[in-house]
Amino acid sequence: MFDRGPNVGIEVLTTYGFVLSNNVKVEEPVMLINGSCFLWNAPPVAKDSHLPMKDWDLDTFKIFELISPKPEIIMFGTGKNFAPIPEHIRKYFFKLGVQVDQMNTKHATATYNVLAEEGRRVAAAFLPLNEKENKTKQ
Repeated sequence: MFDRGPNVGIEVLTTYGFVLSNNVKVEEPVMLINGSCFLWNAPPVAKDSHLPMKDWDLDTFKIFELISPKPEIIMFGTGKNFAPIPEHIRKYFFKLGVQVDQMNTKHATATYNVLAEEGRRVAAAFLPLNEKENKTKQ
């Protein structure tokens, strides 16, 4: 009925964000769902913990209860370094029937692009390689 064009992927990683395959530059965390990109108000990451996402609330992911079709897998890009996804988030996606994989953002974006190109139902939640520092100095 409507041709919405090709799926949006990640073309380039920048210091603080991404350049999408539609040439849009984004300097925020993003979610890629059903071929579209959305800005993601990701919860803060705990700096001094081996589980930096341990305090994340599941409300961040409620959209996955509403979308159809559901993805087979969600790729988490955890920033510059690998960080494990906490058990409560993994269980949440398991209950929805969605597999979870996590990698540093560089590898997660490449894997997402390959899976999307293969026609797989894949979603993604990517943190930028680096967080922007607060630019307002007094």
